[in-house]
Amino acid sequence: MSIAATGFETDPDVIAENRRAMLRSLWHYVRLNARDYVLGSIYTLGYVVGFIAVPMLVGWAVSAVAEGLPPAEVARRCAWLAAAGVARSLLRFVSRVRLFNAAREIEFQLRNDLFEHLQRLPQSFYFHWRTGDLMSRCVNDLTAVRLMLGPGLLSVVQTPFLFLAAFGSMFWMNPTLAFLVLLPYPLFVLVSRALGRAMHANNLAVQAGLADISNQLQESIAGIAVVKAYAMEDTSRRRFDEVSQELYERQIGMVKVNGAMPAITGLLPMLGMAIVFYVAGGQIQTGEMDLASFFAFSMFIYELTFPTFILGWVFALVQRGTASMQRIDEVLKTEPSIAEPESPAEMGTLRGEVEFRDLTFEYPGGGREPALRDIDLRIPAGSVIGVVGPVGGGKTTLASLIPRLFEVPRGHLFVDGVDVNDIGLHDLRSQIAMVPQDSFLFSMSLADNVAYGLPETEARSVVEAAERAQLAKDVEDLPAGYETLVGERGVMLSGGQRQRTALARALALDPRILILDDTLSAVDAETEAAIREGLERVFAGRTVVVVASRVSTVRDADLIVVLDQGRIVERGSHAELMAEGGLYSRLAREEEEAGEPGTDADPVAGAALGGEA
Repeated sequence: MSIAATGFETDPDVIAENRRAMLRSLWHYVRLNARDYVLGSIYTLGYVVGFIAVPMLVGWAVSAVAEGLPPAEVARRCAWLAAAGVARSLLRFVSRVRLFNAAREIEFQLRNDLFEHLQRLPQSFYFHWRTGDLMSRCVNDLTAVRLMLGPGLLSVVQTPFLFLAAFGSMFWMNPTLAFLVLLPYPLFVLVSRALGRAMHANNLAVQAGLADISNQLQESIAGIAVVKAYAMEDTSRRRFDEVSQELYERQIGMVKVNGAMPAITGLLPMLGMAIVFYVAGGQIQTGEMDLASFFAFSMFIYELTFPTFILGWVFALVQRGTASMQRIDEVLKTEPSIAEPESPAEMGTLRGEVEFRDLTFEYPGGGREPALRDIDLRIPAGSVIGVVGPVGGGKTTLASLIPRLFEVPRGHLFVDGVDVNDIGLHDLRSQIAMVPQDSFLFSMSLADNVAYGLPETEARSVVEAAERAQLAKDVEDLPAGYETLVGERGVMLSGGQRQRTALARALALDPRILILDDTLSAVDAETEAAIREGLERVFAGRTVVVVASRVSTVRDADLIVVLDQGRIVERGSHAELMAEGGLYSRLAREEEEAGEPGTDADPVAGAALGGEA
C-alpha cells in the first residue's frame, strides 16, 4: 500500500499542499449547497440577536420589580422576555435544520462521487489499496466530514458572533467588569495552538487504525472458509486482537488530547463567573452597579458557558473532519489512468477483429518483469482462438487487455482497426463479455446474477443463457429456483455452479467478443463436454478468446497460441503444434500421461469446441 494511502505524511510542503487540495475539494461541495448554508447563517445571526436580547430583557424585567413598577408593567416585560425566548428557540431550531441538512446533503453527494470515482479507477489501483481502507474512507471518514460541516460549521459560524455580541453588550453595561471577565479567554488561543497539531495527528492515526481493523475484519469474514479449514481461528483472533489493541491505544491517545480541550475551555466561563460575583458584589454595595445590570451580566456569563465549553469539542471535530476529508481527497484526486477519449470513435456494432501490434505490457507500480513481451497477434472477426501455456505465462493478462481493464499503451492494441484508447469505454465493454477465472457472484438471486449486465432481468433470457451454460439442470435442485439467493460471493453454490453462472451471465449479453478465461476448470469432464457442445451456436458469428490450462479445451480452435514468460512461443492449429513437438506437444503429453479428462486418452471429453467426438 502506498504511503499516501496510509494518511501519514512528514514533508511540511506536502502537508500544506494536501491541506490546500482538501480545502478546494471541500469548498466545491459547500458551494453546491450554498443556499442552505446562507439561509442557515442568516437564521444563526437571528439566533445571536435573540441570544443577546434575552439577558437584556431579564435585566429589564428585574429592574421593573426592583423599581416597584405596577404588576401590569412587570407582566408586559415578562411577556417580551417570553416572546424573545420562543423566537430564539425557533431560530436556533431552523438554523440547525438548515445547516445539518446541508451537511447530510454533502455527505450524500460526496459518498456518491467517491463510489463513482472508485468505479472509474482501473484494476491496477486496487493492487495498492486495501478493501478495508477504502471501506473506512467511505463510511467512517464521511461521517467525520458530515459532523464537521454540520455541528462543527454551525459553531464556527455562530460562536464568534455570540462572543462579540455578548462581550460588546457587557462592555456597554460595565467596561471594567467586562475587561476582567475577558482576561481568561486568550488562554484558549494558546491551548488551541498547543493541542491543535497533536489533535490532527491523533485523528489521522485513529482513522488509519479504523481502516486497518476494517480490512482485518473484511478479510477474516470473506476468508472464513479457509480460516476454519486450516483451524486458524486462534491465529485469526490473535491478529484481530493486535489490530484492535493498536486502534484502542490510538483512540486513548486521541481521547486524552481531545478531552484536554473542553476541560480547559470549560474553566473559562467559571473563572468569569467568579470574577463577576467577586467584583460586582462590591460594586453593588457601593452603588456603582444596580441589581438589574448584575442579573443581565450574570446571564451573559451563564449563556456563554455552553458555547465556551463546546469550543474544545468543536475544535476536535474540525480537526477530525479535516483529517478525514484529507484521506477522502487522496482517493478523489487519484486520476483514472484509463480515461474516456476526448473524441471517441463512432464504432456502432463491433465486428470483433482484434489485433496486437508489438505489444509489451508491464503492470503499474514497477519492480516486476513485463507480463507480456513483443506480442504480435491478429484475431479475425468471428474466429475462435485458444490461448494456452504454463502458469504465469501471461494468458489472463492478454485477455484482460482486450476490454481495456488495464492501461494499454497507445498504438499497440486495435479493435476493428481502431486503437482501443480511442474507443469509448462503454461502447467497447458493452460488446465484450469476459468470464474470469474467479467467478465473482453478487449477493442477490441467481436470476439477477445471470442478468447482471442486462438493462433488466428477463426470465426468458436468463433461462436461455442458463441452458447454454448447462446451469439449468442445477436450478431445479435449488430451494427457490432462479430466485434463490446465492449468498455473498455465491457461497451457496459449488465452484462449478459459480463458473457456469458466470458463463451464463456472459452469454446473456450476446456479446460480439467473448472471452473465456479458464472458465471450465471447475466443472467435470461430462459437463465440460456438454457445455462445449452447447457453445457451438454461441460461438457462431462472434470472436471468441478461450484461455485454458488444459490443451483439450482449445484443441479445435481456429488458431492456438502458446504463451510462455509473456511471449508467444508457438502458434498454429492443434495438429500443427503437435507435429512441431514443442511446448504445446509437451503439455498435451503431460495431460495424457496424467489421464486428465479431455486429453487424447478421453475422446469424449476431448471433443472439439462444438465439434464431433
